[in-house]
Amino acid sequence: MKDFKEYTILDAKTPIVVTSSTDATPIVVTSTAHGFANDDLVMIYGHTTNIAANGVYRIANKTDNTFELVDRDSRADIAGTGGGAGSNGIVVAAPKIPLTKGFRIAVISFFTSGTATLTAKVAGSIGATTPNFGATVSPTNAYDFLQVIDLEDNSTIDGDTGIAAVGADVARQFEVNVNATEYMTIIPTAWTQGALTIKMLLTNNQ
Repeated sequence: MKDFKEYTILDAKTPIVVTSSTDATPIVVTSTAHGFANDDLVMIYGHTTNIAANGVYRIANKTDNTFELVDRDSRADIAGTGGGAGSNGIVVAAPKIPLTKGFRIAVISFFTSGTATLTAKVAGSIGATTPNFGATVSPTNAYDFLQVIDLEDNSTIDGDTGIAAVGADVARQFEVNVNATEYMTIIPTAWTQGALTIKMLLTNNQ
């Protein structure tokens, strides 16, 4: 009997550059023509100075080029870090975060379109509750980037290096040893152009 679950982590999603953020409560993010709607879940990664903007949050009070950040569950306003206005980074529709407990292997299908130039990394956590992937790693928000195996040639890619597309679209498959993780997802960590589609198969089969 087969023992597996399938997930679509990202479905042809295009990250968008973050221009700036206010160091205030709530944080107001500027991202030109972002296309998000109120109550959408988004992930921000790589934002500097006002690093409290990094992570998975809901959107509120959006305009064409800005939106406020609120907690994904309580919808409480997210406060700035206190160090000044932020800059840089990317924002994308929040990837799905599967519960991997009980499975041994994750197989990832990684597809790009639009002559992509981007990097994405597999992130896993052994925590009992879902971490805020993309936010600062800490003892209370613990996760790490995981090594993957390219099923085309059995080569390994360091978790901190990630899977890259460099000006050409790719269609590749990778395997991850779940290693007793509780949660796993894929985080776009750099982007210039292109869209990303990622599917994950969790299985106990060899």
